[in-house]
Amino acid sequence: MGYLLGVDVGSSSTKVGLFGLDGHAVAVSSRSYPTEEPKPGFKEQNPELWWEAVVSAIRDATKDADTSSLLAIGSTGHICSHTFVDAGGKVIRPSLGFQDLRAVTEVEELLSKTSREELALELGVDLPPAANWPLPRLLWFRKMEPATLASARYLIQAKDFINFRLTGEMASDFSSNRGLVNLSSGLTAKKVLKELGLRDDLLPPLYGPEQVMGRVSAQAAAATGLPQGLPVVTGWNDLNAAVLGSGAVTAGDAFDITGTSEHVGVVTSTKHSVAGLICAPFLPGQYLFYGVTSNGGGALSWYQRSFGVPLEELLRLAEQTAMGCNKLLFLPYLDGERSPIWDPRACGAFIGIRNHHQQGHFARAILEGVAFGLWQILDLIEDEIGPITSPIIVSGGAARTRLWNQIKTDIWGRRTTVPENVHAAVAGAAMLAAAGTGSYATCEAAAGSMVRWKEKFSVVTDHHDTYQRLNAHFRKIYPALRPIFTELYNEHCQEEEKACPQKPL
Repeated sequence: MGYLLGVDVGSSSTKVGLFGLDGHAVAVSSRSYPTEEPKPGFKEQNPELWWEAVVSAIRDATKDADTSSLLAIGSTGHICSHTFVDAGGKVIRPSLGFQDLRAVTEVEELLSKTSREELALELGVDLPPAANWPLPRLLWFRKMEPATLASARYLIQAKDFINFRLTGEMASDFSSNRGLVNLSSGLTAKKVLKELGLRDDLLPPLYGPEQVMGRVSAQAAAATGLPQGLPVVTGWNDLNAAVLGSGAVTAGDAFDITGTSEHVGVVTSTKHSVAGLICAPFLPGQYLFYGVTSNGGGALSWYQRSFGVPLEELLRLAEQTAMGCNKLLFLPYLDGERSPIWDPRACGAFIGIRNHHQQGHFARAILEGVAFGLWQILDLIEDEIGPITSPIIVSGGAARTRLWNQIKTDIWGRRTTVPENVHAAVAGAAMLAAAGTGSYATCEAAAGSMVRWKEKFSVVTDHHDTYQRLNAHFRKIYPALRPIFTELYNEHCQEEEKACPQKPL
């Protein structure tokens, strides 16, 4: 029996999984890396740290395996993590993370030059205005770092950099490059790039996500311990891979992909257009209709990091705290927010603090606040397509937290289920490798055979009734505080600009 290797280059860590063809996870290894913030709102990472993490995790995941039995490698990674490399694949500058907000004003510049409707037609998808899409960022680089654009040969995503280091070949898939590629045709959006005076030759060759783009080189084999010549498939963005890896491959299947941020949505056979949400191609004849937040597990990590409390202790305190946290609410907009409001100036907030509140209240309020935010997205989806009747598949690291799964189930008033392998993006990458090298005929067939269910959660009706009342308060917080958030953000930016003005490089 052969084995498959999945690599997921996340925004805070890389995971590598070794899988049997039946989907059983033989080993999963993870390595983390830091995010630098050279200025407020600037989020950067060193891609060389991604590679070091991948090498270390591969060696750990395969230490007890017969690597000669490996069939292929599939990769996935976070997108809107733009990395500029030269013709030799050398990184020119640190990569911008998806939370990087430096191009906020360029969003306004973009929409002053072309309408959102025109962009949607050119890109094959209606992308809500955000500073982390590639067009605003390219406008920023043209203004502030023209030398970077002049010396760059390619603009690539995190997984593409890893694939290059594995194979020596440069490639990507069209779905991971949304915002520069028409998702319907798979062609570079040259018309809008030309109209904006931007280069249209920055993307590498684009292939299907399960297509073999190269093979492990001698140099990579020496670094990783993998066999030279092992096939490497192009891979997909982390959302698509995670949805595949969670087994949501049929129209009507719903998903919640947890991580630093969260994606919640449904697989559909029809394209939809709703303000604040995204509908993008998935498997043949299917779309992912979803919303994406800026903070999910990242909010809990922030609290843990800021106040020095171990995660296990935070979860224990949260579990001992009554639902509703004695009327303490948390707005999880620590890095602005994407769906459904798309406001980079939004801020996080605890509302209703009184002197009887203790650490457990704050910890549980974070868990509930993230779930309340996701509920807004689910409501918008159901307003468009009708009730979601299938259980929502919860995957990703936070799916291991039973308390959070039950909180989401009770808040949303919808059943949830958790797959046996919660590392869905890693599993999805392995499924792409399986389909691309003939172990399964299609990605859908791979998912159908490689996914099994671990646990199901049912709604506690009384809990949902209580959360409905709290939700009415939660949804009033952002509209009430939005003017203050905007003023605070603008004043902060002005102060930072005076202290450390941006100058073109």
